[in-house]
Amino acid sequence: MIEHGCTRRDFLAGAALGAGSLALPAGRKPPAPRGKPNIVLILSDDAGYADFSMNGSKQFPTPHIDSIAKKGVRFTQGYMTASVCSPSRAGLLTGRYQQRFGHEMNIGSRQPSENPEYIGLRPDQVTMADILKKAGYYTGAVGKWHLGELPKYHPCNRGFDEFYGFLGGGSSYFLQRRRNATYKNFKKVEIEPYLTDAFGDEACAFIRRNKSRPFFLYLAFNAVHTPMMAKKEDMEPFSGIKKKKRRILAGMTLALDRQVGNVLKTLRETGLEENTLLFFLNDNGGAVFFNASCNAPLNGKKGTFLEGGIRVPYLIQWPAVLPGGMTFEFPVSALDVLPTAAAAAGAPLPKGKKHKLDGVNLLPYLLGKKPGRPHQTLYWRRGYQAAIRDGDMKLIRLPDRLPLLFDLSKDISEQHDLLLEKPDLAQALMKKLFAWENTLTWPAWHTGYFWVKNNIHLYDKKYPLTQPGG
Repeated sequence: MIEHGCTRRDFLAGAALGAGSLALPAGRKPPAPRGKPNIVLILSDDAGYADFSMNGSKQFPTPHIDSIAKKGVRFTQGYMTASVCSPSRAGLLTGRYQQRFGHEMNIGSRQPSENPEYIGLRPDQVTMADILKKAGYYTGAVGKWHLGELPKYHPCNRGFDEFYGFLGGGSSYFLQRRRNATYKNFKKVEIEPYLTDAFGDEACAFIRRNKSRPFFLYLAFNAVHTPMMAKKEDMEPFSGIKKKKRRILAGMTLALDRQVGNVLKTLRETGLEENTLLFFLNDNGGAVFFNASCNAPLNGKKGTFLEGGIRVPYLIQWPAVLPGGMTFEFPVSALDVLPTAAAAAGAPLPKGKKHKLDGVNLLPYLLGKKPGRPHQTLYWRRGYQAAIRDGDMKLIRLPDRLPLLFDLSKDISEQHDLLLEKPDLAQALMKKLFAWENTLTWPAWHTGYFWVKNNIHLYDKKYPLTQPGG
């Protein structure tokens, strides 16, 4: 039985949330890599920052995900480029701020006035799969796509040789309750196992099928996104958790960690682990009120630009190159995944202004060849709501009140608004944010209105820290 209880103190213990440094562990020198590394990108969905034991959770054991940190690098200030699902994936797979090509809003239930022809990852944008495929990699996508449902947006038309999963933003986990279609490439298929298990099994099969050639695997679990569905046997160890929704979440997290473990085990059994560059991220902050996730000690949730909406678990493992047990505490972005993977693969990046990357190659920073911050400034925007982080100062622009200003080096929970104390700094950050916005294009569609409606209480001192279940 796992002990009930999810308090802020639980998650402050053991969670490294420093302002910024590189902690190098003592240990063996990694062996030199042999040939092109395989590349695996694993993404979880809507998980709470604090719902991983590596981040201090005493309720949710995640030993397999934790093992990636132990064998590689854990980033304590890893960010996604959006606080909702589809835009964050667009930034991740292109290495560019998604607002540069109009992918600013989430893809949800379309409004009657909107044309689905334009709702998806623009075909003129080069994806990570495009780049690696051109460099000789066999590419596969497994799981949730959420980057457009028409054929021109289909993964197999966006650089992936194989696809196994669903095209929309959500899916039931059990076949008998599944209304949306699942696919193998372009063909509709019925996926019978619990969906998290099915995606893990397919990922392992992909690795075994392609063990003799370099491959890129994008494994995008929909766990732990709603609807809240867990297998009965996965919920049994958590009978001590009183809130039903959080107990289901615990079972869903257990299944997620188990399948990540199966992928890691398959890499070991096929002799590929040492020379596989593996990333693990979550697509945005925990959707606290919907799936009972916990982002403490971060304030905010999915859909906001508070830290709880955009700061996520972010891990990299490459045993042949990177020493294990490293902690990197400067801010990094999901934008950095593509250029880091391309550099490891020796893959040339696309040229031209419309393909210019916003991410950076992290390897020189992790290997001690470059000091300091990979990013001085990071930006976010969805509609009028926007944010900028410059150094350790962060400004959030809101639609219905004055901006908020925080010093993240001293106030990770964003409880002390410094706007009235530092108005000149706030003005300078606002100008810098405006300058960035002048480089962007208009949103290509305007769905996702639900999140605007739901975030009226974006910053409410009555509920200063998000707790499970709200």
